[in-house]
Amino acid sequence: MVHLPLSRSGRNALEVASQAAEEAGNILMEHVNEERELKYKEGRANIVTDVDVLAEKRIIALIQNEYPGHNILSEEASAITNDSEYTWVIDPLDGTNNYVHGIPFYCVAIALTDSSDVLQGVIYDPWRSELFAAQKGGRAWLNGEPISVSERTSLEGCFVGCDMGYDAQAGAGILDGVRDSWPQICGVRIMGSAALGLAYVACGRLDLYVHPYLYPWDLASGILLVREAGGKVTNWQDVPATAYDRQILAGNEKLHHQFLKLMRGELQFGQRVA
Repeated sequence: MVHLPLSRSGRNALEVASQAAEEAGNILMEHVNEERELKYKEGRANIVTDVDVLAEKRIIALIQNEYPGHNILSEEASAITNDSEYTWVIDPLDGTNNYVHGIPFYCVAIALTDSSDVLQGVIYDPWRSELFAAQKGGRAWLNGEPISVSERTSLEGCFVGCDMGYDAQAGAGILDGVRDSWPQICGVRIMGSAALGLAYVACGRLDLYVHPYLYPWDLASGILLVREAGGKVTNWQDVPATAYDRQILAGNEKLHHQFLKLMRGELQFGQRVA
């Protein structure tokens, strides 16, 4: 297991991240039924609310108090760059459209990275009080209990999560892929939160998750969760995904291999892959 520096108060980084995620989640829940101020960042669906900003400020303040020398990359705020090998990657509200429309599927995601890898990650679902956590070389947990990816070995009966992102062409490609794979799989869900979609792969609720257009704050924590839960996360070229990839596919080793071949048109319906 990777060893990370202690915070200024003597706590480990996972404790700090967990506290920050839960406090941000509390802010989301406090304002969930209020009328919100919306701004459009790019396209018709990429929005930010005043609540995103409130939650983000709380996370950044807590992390800066505990790790004043670390870098911070967050979805809504300007990047904070220091002379540090460590960077915190923050999404204060992943699933903003769900949140705005009253759909209870959104989360807070906080990861800690170095120059080459994700070292730890937490994803907190405030609606269900579910805290997913992972540390590189350790394990993945849900509310302190170990989790693992699905053990399913065939696409038949497979349950797939996906999202379309904010690029129209890429999103249309996902819909085409879902349509083409439908005779082979059992069910499809459009999640509305990439971070929670990956967390659901990590705990076996979803067999696979695929996305065409992501940002580091959407992806960083989920990559580590799936891997430490025994799964595989790559880009669409089957190269291990980093936090800076756009297109990803996550699942257990067997299903990942089969679904990638299906996406590439190398697997015919009804065929099985060894």
